[in-house]
Amino acid sequence: MNRIPDLHRSYTMSRIVLLVLLSVLPLHVVNAVELDADQTKVWQVEELYWKVVAAGDVDGYSALFHEDFIGWPCTSDTPKGTQNASAWVKEIRDNKWTLNYTLRPEAVQLFDDVAVVHYAAEYVFDYRNGTRRGEGDWRKFTHTWLKKDGRWLLIGGMCADQKPVRSLLK
Repeated sequence: MNRIPDLHRSYTMSRIVLLVLLSVLPLHVVNAVELDADQTKVWQVEELYWKVVAAGDVDGYSALFHEDFIGWPCTSDTPKGTQNASAWVKEIRDNKWTLNYTLRPEAVQLFDDVAVVHYAAEYVFDYRNGTRRGEGDWRKFTHTWLKKDGRWLLIGGMCADQKPVRSLLK
């Protein structure tokens, strides 16, 4: 008769230990695809991209870009170069906003010294006034990286809402 409470206590302790472990582990990446060793190295650069953004590290962010970068930010009507690329990171830093994110890799393909990465991201801003924005809003990204002098540099990118797209072909 005493075994039932012991089993319950053991089960409860296991759940508590699991919850504690989950709370201290980084939950920024949800694995959607299996990556080989080379793909993993490129994905780690993608993760670094988001770490420096969340930290408000403008210099670290700028260092990830090739000087001839061209991309289409989520917030722009047209593609942009590196000019003002770090403006949003500066805003995070200067306003002391908190940025939490979840990344879901979808595909990483290498072509010698070029890598194309497709992934989904949910990023949530917590503002100092207690409001929050972005929860539940997933965006899809394509980043193209060039390996130059042993470093991966961002040469192209695209961001869009992660909504079902209706086919134009019928």
